[in-house]
Amino acid sequence: MPATQGDPPALPATAEEVRDFDTFTFVINKLTSCVSSAINEGKSVTAVNKRLISLAMEEIRRAARTLNSVNTIASPSASALGEIKEEIVACVREEMTGLRKLVNTVKKPTYAQAVSAASGASTSVGGPAPRTVPTISKPAVIITPAKDVKTRQEAVELFRKSISYRNSTYAPTRVQPVSNNKLRVEFENVSQRDDTLTRLENSKDVKAEPVRMLKPMVILKGISKDVPSEDLVKLISKQNPEISHLIEGEGRDGEGLRLRFKRGNRNSNLYNAVFLAEAKVYRKILDLGRVCVDHQRITVDSFSPFLQCHKCLQFGHMRSKCTATESLCSHCAGSDHQVDKRPVKNEPRSVKCYNCTSHNARFKSNQDCKHTANSDKCPRLRAMKDKINQRVDYGFAP
Repeated sequence: MPATQGDPPALPATAEEVRDFDTFTFVINKLTSCVSSAINEGKSVTAVNKRLISLAMEEIRRAARTLNSVNTIASPSASALGEIKEEIVACVREEMTGLRKLVNTVKKPTYAQAVSAASGASTSVGGPAPRTVPTISKPAVIITPAKDVKTRQEAVELFRKSISYRNSTYAPTRVQPVSNNKLRVEFENVSQRDDTLTRLENSKDVKAEPVRMLKPMVILKGISKDVPSEDLVKLISKQNPEISHLIEGEGRDGEGLRLRFKRGNRNSNLYNAVFLAEAKVYRKILDLGRVCVDHQRITVDSFSPFLQCHKCLQFGHMRSKCTATESLCSHCAGSDHQVDKRPVKNEPRSVKCYNCTSHNARFKSNQDCKHTANSDKCPRLRAMKDKINQRVDYGFAP
């Protein structure tokens, strides 16, 4: 048992108990179990448990030294005994190294986690779902040059020539080049964006317009097949008064939440449903974590509109809509086989990202290509996800 806050560290076994291999094994098992329990107790390793772990590790070292000094162990071969000793000592050292790393990497609990643990909060089935922190969108405008420009820098110069922020109480938070030498200019709030639009309304050098935003999406996971999908919006609105006024509010015509499509679930008796939501509905429904649907409380999560084709490995469409003539392997970028039939499996040297390789060839860059095309480490994939998320209206800061 790990020590409590007020108890002095007490070990379940000591090196003095080592008399032969059997007692050595008994002592090591007791001490390693003690260390494991101390590490896994609670959300962080307390100071008392750290002392207990240190004492247990020192006792393991002493036990190993005691074993080496035992000369009365019966063995048919001295060389075989030496090999066994070396193997045991090596295993003990390896375990101790791993335990040290685990202790050093245990994160301290946040204030909220500490309060939750102190109050005996439970995360059992049916309790509050872990809440996803909703993203906040930045109000933005698209700046289009009124005359032909050859470079993005020329577009930036035209924008700077058309408007000055020296006498303003704000400035753009980000100026980002986009396709066709256009610029995306972001602001902290809507009033700053609207002020810029008004000031550029009569500009002869650039045209400014608000960024067209997509509605965010949420996914409900594990809905009983006894509940028809066409009844979901009605049930959610009726059974969850916290969001019903946002869904059916004046002027919304029920468009605050709309079923987009259904997806399968691992359980054949359940299904998942993806909804388009207005920003206020999206943020409130994620804040709730779960919503009531008929006799269930359904987990809710954000759903990204990001798509990657498993045939051509490009973005924005699925395999069923792909017009490419050849299929590419997401593991090695080969065109003569699919990823599930690649000739060299689990071989790190064969990993090559098709999209990063193509980007390097096109732009003479030197991005790392030693990852799969669908890896979260892929810079092209991350850039595309960021680009798509910028187009989603998650709600603006007040």
